[in-house]
Order: sequence, then C-alpha cells, then structure tokens
Amino acid sequence: MRRVINVSLVLSSLFLLFACDDVLEDDITDDVVTTVSPKDETALEGNSVQFRWEELEGADEYRIQVIEEVNQRSVLDSLVSGSSFTFGLNPGTYNWRIRGENFAYVTAYSFPSSFTLTSSDDLSIQEVFLTSPSDNFYTNKDALIVSWDRVRAATSYTVVVDKTIQGNTATEIQTPDVTDTNFTLNATILSEDAIYTWKVKAVNDNSETNFSTRRILLDTQIPNQPTLSSPTSDANVSTTVTFTWNISGDTGEVQSPITSILEIATDEGFGSIVETVTTNNNSQQLDFADVGDYYWRVKAKDEAGNESTVSEGRKFTVQ
Repeated sequence: MRRVINVSLVLSSLFLLFACDDVLEDDITDDVVTTVSPKDETALEGNSVQFRWEELEGADEYRIQVIEEVNQRSVLDSLVSGSSFTFGLNPGTYNWRIRGENFAYVTAYSFPSSFTLTSSDDLSIQEVFLTSPSDNFYTNKDALIVSWDRVRAATSYTVVVDKTIQGNTATEIQTPDVTDTNFTLNATILSEDAIYTWKVKAVNDNSETNFSTRRILLDTQIPNQPTLSSPTSDANVSTTVTFTWNISGDTGEVQSPITSILEIATDEGFGSIVETVTTNNNSQQLDFADVGDYYWRVKAKDEAGNESTVSEGRKFTVQ
C-alpha cells in the first residue's frame, strides 16, 4: 500500500507554517545573553559548576558551550531551558559561552568567560551525578542496575530506595558503605507495582554530599485490549479512511502512558502487514492508493513495555 500525498499541498503548508512561525517569533539576532556566573577568571572548587544567566525575552532555549582550555576540547554543547544549568566537570581550566534561540532566530554567543575548577575533599560542596536509568523511568522489570558517576573524594556511597503506593512512602532499603558506582535493585526491592525513588550520596571521613534522587515507576499491568469503532466490519470506504478505536482506562497502581499500534494487512491472518502506525491518539487517517480488501487491528503498548492482547481484526473494502 502506498500513501497518496499531494506534494504541492504539503510544500505550500510547510511554507505557510514556517512563515507564520517567523512572524510570531521575536527577532533576537541583535541581542546577547547576559551571563551571571561563573564570571571570567573565577576559581571554583568541587566536581560541578552551576552556569547561570539572565533570561532573554524572546528566547525559548539556550545553547551552552564549554571548552577545556588546555586542548580546546569541547566538553559540553547542549540546548537547555531556564536560567541555570549544572554540569559535572573534572578539575581543569575551562571557558564557557551561551546564546539564546527560538524557532526562527539565534543571538550571537556571549563573550567567553574563563574559570578554573579544582578538586576538594569537602563533599558538602559536591554532588553525585546519577547516570542510569533516567529520571521517571517506566519499566515492567523487577531487576535493574542503577549507576552514577564516581566522586573523586568519596570513599563510599549510601544507597536508599523508598517505595510509594497510594501516596504512602516507606523506605525499602538503606545500604551504606557501597564502594562501586552501581547497585542492583532486585525483585525483593522492586516487589510490586509502585513508584521507587532511589537516592545516592557520597561519603568520606569528614563530609558527605546531599542525596541525588531519581524515580523508577514499576508497572507490570498489561493495557486493556482495544475495541474497534470504525470502519465497521465489511465496510465499503473511500480511499481516505479514518480509523477509530477505544482503550479502557488503566486501573493499575502505576499508569504508564499508552500508545496504540494500528496494523493494516491484505490478508485475514495478518501475514502480509502493509502498514503499521504508532500513535498516541485513538484515531488515525490513512490514504490508500489501491482499491481492494484490507484488514485492520489495533494493540496497545505502554511506556513500561507491556503490550495488550490484539483487538479483533476487521475487513474493509476500499472502492
């Protein structure tokens, strides 16, 4: 099956879209973002730097760049929002600059500011940078390895896991003296569907960091089977078809975002699937270039990786 697309119409629509955005966006090309810290030739201690700047009217995001001066190596080139960004760095001398951006325009970069970062044994001015899994991570697995970056001045780490069910939070484990930079959460810890907050702090003989935290959302409940709405069985349709279906609401403790997977086949057993569309909606419009008999069905998949039973299959005829 081929999609029928009017190329001229698409190009015209894109031109109008971009033109409208250009008109609506503020022209910030003559502006410069004002940096707040670190100022030029600042000396800092620890394992991270908080970059701060004044928000610029008309800028939606900011591109921040950090260069290691000794070898002119880029260590950061990232698009961020807000007016601050914290980043972990090794001891050394760096310079940084920033510019504002929106959909249509960018400012010039600010003048580079140099700073020096030195190591410190005082962990109270440092932090643990968690690496994986990402924050608010949905999963259906009852075993995960969590990890973080090593803190040079640390001799060990303390790992804490809290479990939240129906708004009630209790500590599942509190494990001190961890010397690795990873820790396995097994089925004894991830024992049921819930929100698990894992925390890590670095410790030495004289000081410790604050806890760094992220959340894991355990969801093992399978989404409900989709029910098809239209087209109905054996319907005769035109070459443009709007498919609609319903999925009953999730009633589990953790309700992962659900996407629908629409499949179109030329045989009743779905051995010859000619189109697969993944959507966050409960409807999808498709154009058919060829007339004939087709079959459609839908299944649901949530962000944790659970898949529903596939819906019934329905036949329809494109005329």
